[in-house]
Amino acid sequence: MNVRGVLLLFFTVIVFGACQTNNLSKIPKIGLISFGPPYITINQDTCAMQFAIEDGDADLGNPKTGNKFDIYIKDFRFDTGYAGYFFPDIDGSIKDPDKGFVGTCYFYFTPYILLPRTDSIHAATGDTTYFEVYVVDQAGNESNHFVTPKVILTY
Repeated sequence: MNVRGVLLLFFTVIVFGACQTNNLSKIPKIGLISFGPPYITINQDTCAMQFAIEDGDADLGNPKTGNKFDIYIKDFRFDTGYAGYFFPDIDGSIKDPDKGFVGTCYFYFTPYILLPRTDSIHAATGDTTYFEVYVVDQAGNESNHFVTPKVILTY
């Protein structure tokens, strides 16, 4: 093999070896890491959720001026659908569509969201619920859904 062939082979290995392919899906994917605590006292405790998130084209973070949210959460006690929430601002320098986006989201429920039903049985023993969660990217792609462990709400 001559020097030109060796250099061409070396150059080809370097160029293709340096290229990182983005194998992430353009549809966001989420997975629950932690959720808790299992018992919440209204107006005293905060419920925290942590989930992993990845998006192949890194287009997370919907404009806060529209009616399309980032995180959707359904409380299984009610038939009112999903409540929507925005991500905090995501630094544009980490949103590279060629590399995708992989990260962790920390979401804290505020006490006014977690209101137990006030009928006599729930007021006496607490109100049990769990939540279904998904995210939507700027292109409108809806992630998979996950369901949290149960939480008991008391006064």
